[in-house]
Amino acid sequence: MRALKILVFTAVFFCWIISGSIIPAYAQDASVVRATRVDGTATKNGAPLKEGDIVQRDDRIVTKENSAVVLIWSNGSMLEIYPETVLVLAGVGYEGDRKLEQSLILLEKGRIFAKAQVPEHIFTQFEVRAGNIPVMSQGAEFALKLDETGKKFTIWSIIGRIVVYLGADRIKVEEGQQVVLEAGGKPHVPAPMSDKTKDSLMKTSKRLGGSLLIEDEVVSTGGPLKVKIGGIKNRRGDAPYTVKCKAISSGGSGKIKSIQWSFGDGESAEGKEIQHTFTQGVYIVVVRVEDENGQKATAQISISVEEACGC
Repeated sequence: MRALKILVFTAVFFCWIISGSIIPAYAQDASVVRATRVDGTATKNGAPLKEGDIVQRDDRIVTKENSAVVLIWSNGSMLEIYPETVLVLAGVGYEGDRKLEQSLILLEKGRIFAKAQVPEHIFTQFEVRAGNIPVMSQGAEFALKLDETGKKFTIWSIIGRIVVYLGADRIKVEEGQQVVLEAGGKPHVPAPMSDKTKDSLMKTSKRLGGSLLIEDEVVSTGGPLKVKIGGIKNRRGDAPYTVKCKAISSGGSGKIKSIQWSFGDGESAEGKEIQHTFTQGVYIVVVRVEDENGQKATAQISISVEEACGC
């Protein structure tokens, strides 16, 4: 079973202790978590929680009936806390050498909606412990409900993949799926969620703001040529790791003359959609496009390939 992670903080820096090894991370690189919306009655450590309040390590948040809270990570992640929910922010850390932000939340009861997303130049490991069961995301959008017993919970994956460690079993909940799990119970097989549920959760996602994972391909012309990299929703994986990328362009003449890719490992490719396999390491994938009028644009993302990332 996966080893327990413990956060140790000091005034200047903190370390993640994982399976007995200590990895230093500097606090100034980790996200600041702030309550940007407080509807109704909510408390932090027993005192009223107000909009603009910073939420720190070991802060306990409780929402009352008909109340909700939105937390924002300065590096991009978001968390909506539904009514009658209790959770603890156990910590947020950043490993500079791996460019990895790690967040740990202890959900005692209730329901949350998470956008576990960060900019393209860093990575994320967003963990929610539901009844002491690790629910892991490396950039997905998902909802999680824990019942009053603290043992039975439901996961809905809206965008990306969720990984759950249930005893010796590792359960993957793929995009568009949901699953009901119970501590000490037999693992259930994830199943497609209903269209009604998906539509409702997508409305929540849009209400919270833009997603780094939603790829809108809008054909437009005129103005500066722009490009972004789509097709990758899991930027971390076990070695060897194969990814599929696509170039999403807009503006310019509307007619692309060339699309060139470089993968940071000495390899390159051409074309709108490509596939590439990486060995262990951290890589910067760059795409360069040029239209028929000579306008050029570039975009890049980072890929982390690990021996065993658990994602």
